[in-house]
Amino acid sequence: MAGTYNNKILLLTLVHPDFLPPVYAVAQVLRDEGYDIHILTFDSYVPAALDLGPGIQLESVGKHHGVPFSERLKLRRKYTSRAGELAGEKPLAIISFCAFTYLCGLKVKGNTPLIYHALEVADFIMPLFMKSPLSHFNNLLALKKVSKANLVATPSIQRSAWLAGRCHLDFMPLTILNTAYLPATPGDADYDTFKKIVPADFLNKKIVLYTGAVNSHLCTMELVQAFDLTNDEQSALIITGIKDNTYCNEVKAFVEKSKSAGRIKLLPYVTRAEMLSLQANSDIGVCLAKEYDDNVESKMMSPNKVGEYLAKGLYVLGIRNEYLLPLKMKGIASLAASPAPADISIAIKEALLVVNDKDYKTTISNFVNDYFCMQQQMKPVAKYLKGLEN
Repeated sequence: MAGTYNNKILLLTLVHPDFLPPVYAVAQVLRDEGYDIHILTFDSYVPAALDLGPGIQLESVGKHHGVPFSERLKLRRKYTSRAGELAGEKPLAIISFCAFTYLCGLKVKGNTPLIYHALEVADFIMPLFMKSPLSHFNNLLALKKVSKANLVATPSIQRSAWLAGRCHLDFMPLTILNTAYLPATPGDADYDTFKKIVPADFLNKKIVLYTGAVNSHLCTMELVQAFDLTNDEQSALIITGIKDNTYCNEVKAFVEKSKSAGRIKLLPYVTRAEMLSLQANSDIGVCLAKEYDDNVESKMMSPNKVGEYLAKGLYVLGIRNEYLLPLKMKGIASLAASPAPADISIAIKEALLVVNDKDYKTTISNFVNDYFCMQQQMKPVAKYLKGLEN
C-alpha cells in the first residue's frame, strides 16, 4: 500500500443504513479516526434526512425495493459500476456488509484491501433456492470466496464460528457486536418529536418500546398479549413497523379489544429521526426474537436494536438466549423463559420494577462505554486500517 494511501474508505451496503444502523455506527467511528467515508447504497424505505455530521457522504443509486426483478438487476449493475468508479479513487479500504456488496467489492477493488463485515447470515440452502434465486446464488458465491477478503467479521461469536466452519476457514472471523455509536456529546432527546408521536397521557408513564419488523418470529402478538396480562396502569406500549398485512391486522384487532387498548400505540414505519426520539424517551426496549431448533440462523441472532436501546439507556426485555444472557448477568435485561405471553408478562413486570430505580441507568452507561458501543467493538478494524497507512 506504500504510496497509494489516502484517507477515504468506501462502505458498500445493499440495505440502506436507516434499516441497517451498524453501517452508520461503523461510518461514524471511522470518521472519528480521521477517514473520509463514502457510503454507497440503495434508497431507504422511509426517506428522511439524518445528520451524521461532517466527513460522511451517503449516496443512493435508486429504489431497489418494490420494483420488478429486471429493474433490480439493472440497478445492481448500476451499483457495481458506481462502486467501480469510487474504487478507482484508490480508497484506503473497502468495507462490504452483505453477500451482494462483498461480491461487488471483489469485482471492483483492484489492489485495495477489502473487509467483509457480514451483517447477515448468507447461507445457501438448495430447497429454498427457488424462493429467492438471485440472493441464494450470491450467497453461494460469497461463501466460496470468503477467504479472498483481507479481513472478515460478523456481529456475534456464534456467527463467526458458524462462518469459519461453513467455509472451512483456517482463521476465526472477528466478532464486532451490533452496537451503536456514542457521540462525544450526548444528543438531544428530541422530546418535541416524541410528544408529537405519542398520546399526551403517555408522557408520564413508563414506556415499553418495540422498534423493528412486525411478524410472528419477533413475537409481536405475544408482546401485546403479555402487556395486556401485565395490566400496569402506569406503563404504556409503543410498537413501530405496523403494516397492512394479515399478521399486523390480527395484532391491531387484538389491541382494539384488549383492556389495555388506551395504553398501546401502534405506529407504521417511522423515520430514523423519529425512531431515535422514541428510543431516547422510553424506558424499556423490546427484543423478542424466537429461536427454533430446526433453524440454525435463529440461534445466531445479533439484533441491531439491542445496541441502540442500550446506547439510549433503555433496559432490555427479551427471551432467554445466548446473545442476551450476558445482559441479564449485568442486571440490564429481563428475559422471559419462553415466548409464551404469560412468561413475557413476568419479564415485563420484572423490568418495570427495575426501571423504577434510576441506578440502572448508571449500570447501562458503564457497560456501554466500556464494551457495548461501536467505538470499542471497532478497535481491531481501526488497528488494521492504521497498519495499512504505513
